[in-house]
Amino acid sequence: MFRRNKVYSINKKAANEALQNVFAACEQTPNTQSLDALLIKNIANTTLVKVGKWSSVALLILVLLCPTVFYMAGKESGTGPHRTDIQVVGHYLDEENGCFVMQLSGDDIDYDGIYAKKENGSVIYPIDTDENGTVRFRFESGTLNIYIPDTEGGIVQAVLSK
Repeated sequence: MFRRNKVYSINKKAANEALQNVFAACEQTPNTQSLDALLIKNIANTTLVKVGKWSSVALLILVLLCPTVFYMAGKESGTGPHRTDIQVVGHYLDEENGCFVMQLSGDDIDYDGIYAKKENGSVIYPIDTDENGTVRFRFESGTLNIYIPDTEGGIVQAVLSK
């Protein structure tokens, strides 16, 4: 990865003699392979290691950069999570009339798009809505999933269970 400042060079004949002298000094059997064959094997082994090292570094960089691609794609397309200011500020059961009453607050509530689903999947619509934020649903028992859309495409879901 880093180059050294000093690069020593020696001719092949002197290198082979030095190798044979090292084997003789260590009382080892002399080398039977030629120095050229050893050099070619060394070059092949180090080339494979270098290629593997640089390809793993490149793949690591790609893996680390992947989340930023998705983050930037969400920023540019504007398809992030929709924020809405719709809130259920009050609710109660009006048992006298057999309905559930909610008080909503928010600037961009689509009152015409409000609906609820029962447990069996049937859709019911409010009995009454007004621009002051009051919504009434016919309700006796069970579970209702109430969907409150806004004018920008967001939906707030409220669950009512009795």
